[in-house]
Amino acid sequence: MSVLIKDNVITLHTKNTTYQMAVNENNFLAHLYYGTRLDDSVADECGKMNYHTLMPLVYDSKTRELSPNVCPLEYSAYGIGDFRTTPLKVRFCDGSSVCDLRFHSAKYIDKKPILNGLPALHDTNTESQSVEVCLIDNIHDLRVYLLYTAFEENDIIARSVRIENHTGKDIALEAVLSTCVDFYEDEFDFITFDGKPFSERSMHRTPLMDIKLTAESRRGSSSHQCNPFVIACSKNCDEKVGSCYGMAFVYSGNFTASMEKTQIGTTRFVMGINPENFTYLLKDGEVFQAPEVIHSFSNSGFAKLTHNYHNVIRKNLFRGKYADAKRPILINNWEATYFNFNSEKLLAIAKQAKTIGVDTFVLDDGWFLGRNGDGSSLGDWFVDEEKLGCPLSELITKIGELGMKFGLWFEPECVSENSSFYRQHPEWVLQAPDRKGVLGRKQWVVDMANPAAVDAVFKMMADILDNNNIEYIKWDFNRYLTDVYSHALPANRQGEVHHRYVLGVYNLLERIHNRYPNLLIESCASGGGRFDCGMLYYTPQIWTSDNTDPLERVNIQYGTSFCYPIISMGAHVTASPNHVSKRVTSIKTRSNVAMAGTFGFELDLTKEAEDDIEILRSETEFYKNYADLIRTGDYYRLTANTNRYIAWQFVSGDKHQSLAVLVMQKNNIDYKPIIQKFSGLQSDLTYRVIIDGIERERLYTGVALMEIGLNIRTVKYEGESTRIEILAV
Repeated sequence: MSVLIKDNVITLHTKNTTYQMAVNENNFLAHLYYGTRLDDSVADECGKMNYHTLMPLVYDSKTRELSPNVCPLEYSAYGIGDFRTTPLKVRFCDGSSVCDLRFHSAKYIDKKPILNGLPALHDTNTESQSVEVCLIDNIHDLRVYLLYTAFEENDIIARSVRIENHTGKDIALEAVLSTCVDFYEDEFDFITFDGKPFSERSMHRTPLMDIKLTAESRRGSSSHQCNPFVIACSKNCDEKVGSCYGMAFVYSGNFTASMEKTQIGTTRFVMGINPENFTYLLKDGEVFQAPEVIHSFSNSGFAKLTHNYHNVIRKNLFRGKYADAKRPILINNWEATYFNFNSEKLLAIAKQAKTIGVDTFVLDDGWFLGRNGDGSSLGDWFVDEEKLGCPLSELITKIGELGMKFGLWFEPECVSENSSFYRQHPEWVLQAPDRKGVLGRKQWVVDMANPAAVDAVFKMMADILDNNNIEYIKWDFNRYLTDVYSHALPANRQGEVHHRYVLGVYNLLERIHNRYPNLLIESCASGGGRFDCGMLYYTPQIWTSDNTDPLERVNIQYGTSFCYPIISMGAHVTASPNHVSKRVTSIKTRSNVAMAGTFGFELDLTKEAEDDIEILRSETEFYKNYADLIRTGDYYRLTANTNRYIAWQFVSGDKHQSLAVLVMQKNNIDYKPIIQKFSGLQSDLTYRVIIDGIERERLYTGVALMEIGLNIRTVKYEGESTRIEILAV
């Protein structure tokens, strides 16, 4: 069994890991161990640390003195002497915030429960096992339920928390984090994936210090600036060796994740909803469900941790038609036309796209009434037939006659100040009373915490989707949340707006998903501003960044790959010079980088030379030959992104097929040879090697390719790239 409850010890096993906790003498639920699989052993030696006290607080003179600030607690609450970050803070009706959680019960759960209103890992084939632990504050009868699910094959432990109010009075939740892990050592590095628009998810590695290290967002979305995926790792950890612990938050709003070293050399690792500007009124008898955190552990470096996350996200987070299916190769008209288009121009691009193997045409921003720039009409989702020169259905029919599917851009969560939506219902946006507010991109954020506003947006979208054959949506979101005030909520519930906003977004996405089960949705938030597991539950691909320069993109995709599957990363071949950086790069390099993602196009093909069209046709055909490998294969980062070149590799499950790509980031002016070693191959298999279409005369064993490598002579200068096919004989 993956879950075992015995003698007050609760153990969760996966294929290679063990997570263990126990009830101590004071009836606290203590964390014992998380790491390499222990089989049937109990980490009881760790539990003895519970009584190593520096400033003891006496709980029961008949037992022993206990310092909650030292005890490795599985989940603690504010006010009892645990001065580390406490996952739970409650304000009771008498104004007190002291909450003393003690173990009450633990039980097996046959099937992983659904988290109402929230995305989470799902288990349709009962390959996981769950346990629910109940902690109670006996004075107030507040009940805290800790849910753990072990996904055995992929070394995943999913955790979430449910709070039930049985106090007889209303209470206020002032902090509810979803997970807490106390380690018995402090020799860690803390890895975060930070950045900004056009430079998302850069890997930053910081040694754990005597201060708390925190990654967080307070912008209303998971943000460009900080991603809700973090790693704690040993000092020696790299791609192949060392221990590392990952935490991925299945949530798309404000979050916090932190590590802190204690006074006695232990470490606390937490993640959950950011407590800033969070206060949730929980009436007697009501329930609050916190989002899920996906834990994983690897004792063999980052690559194994990455494979754990990629596999569980593809199998147990993605849903619907495209969860395990080839994604369409699409062309988006945005960088080709911006707002300046009509149906004739769009059809010309589509016709050329069909000749190179594209199967889906996507009409981006500017198709609705009055939208000829970013200053008006957002939220008025009515087709501008005059601009198109025909009804939308006619354009879709003509696209279909080319043998192509049709996709459409929406930004459902925002509204222009100059729009009928805002003029008719100004109370349906986030805006504090008697304040002018802060416009961003000349638009407001729709109050997704207001069910009436959500219903209105859904109706407008459904009117378009019901009456047109649309098989793809690009779901954009180009603002952070400011003026966070909902006219639909009373004064004592304004601290709930950030969270209720996210729930409203999920509600709208779920309704779209249920009504149009074959629809593929690609999320976007000014590029990669909301790239998280919460969105991937509804939108199995996300536009990785608005920066499409391939030499910039390789770094963005590098950081993103640590948690998120390659097939979740929207990536396009765009024009050269690039519209952002003005850098000139070859079609080959632009294609090689875009193949480390969903692969598509975003340029005006009618302006490309015929020779370039032929190259694009060849690149598309090459991608199609390797689409299954890229979608399902194991992904390896062969270099750090700080090298003068960056390289990555896909390997099939049977080890018979592999594709590697190398991109030069800096000129190799000293002519230092590139000897590239590979990963993931079968040592005793024999492989043939094809570099940029030219097969090498000799054969290589897997062990030789991994331990000796290949001398790559095909790249020298910045922006050049090469790809290596490694195929079993």
